[in-house]
Amino acid sequence: MKIGIVNYSIGNVGSVYSAFKFYKYDTLLIDKPTALADVNIIVLAGVGNFPTAISRLKALNLWDAINEEVLNKKKPVLGICLGMQLFADISYENGENKGFGWIKGKVVRMDSESVRVPHIGWDEVKSSDDKLFKGMRYNCFYFMHSYHFVLEDKDANIATTYYGNLKICSAVRKDNIVGVQFHPEKSQGDGLRFLKNTVEAML
Repeated sequence: MKIGIVNYSIGNVGSVYSAFKFYKYDTLLIDKPTALADVNIIVLAGVGNFPTAISRLKALNLWDAINEEVLNKKKPVLGICLGMQLFADISYENGENKGFGWIKGKVVRMDSESVRVPHIGWDEVKSSDDKLFKGMRYNCFYFMHSYHFVLEDKDANIATTYYGNLKICSAVRKDNIVGVQFHPEKSQGDGLRFLKNTVEAML
């Protein structure tokens, strides 16, 4: 079993790689389309902005290739932070940009007078998915974002976080697609457990 982390120079790829290696998973970095065929799970991580992520994935010829693997071949994918936001139909970060459209919804800036934006730090995640969040000690995870995914497909929302008066979708799951707004690779024990649970649930 191989886990392929898409390496498109957006932020936290190294720490995500180290988190999977903690469990001694066979993990490799992917920067070309042909490598996607060799992995069982695709991990789309990222810290940065939506249009830059799209531009880099397309420059590496990975955008269409990932879409083919996930949407048509039904290969499991895990999106982390910006990686999850790329699942949306559209993002309004730095203009209007089309996402993969795997899960209906839009990515918008967090708008609240009661809290600080960006949202940085630890917050509780309340989940309805017993498999992915099995064995958690604290259900607290580390967040770092200014935009959030507002779902139209409410059935895909499996976890919620309250940040001031904002209700944030903190995890999604639909068929072979899983995404989280938080950073499991920065969330210590519960974050590592989440990654292990996800691998086991997706295979």
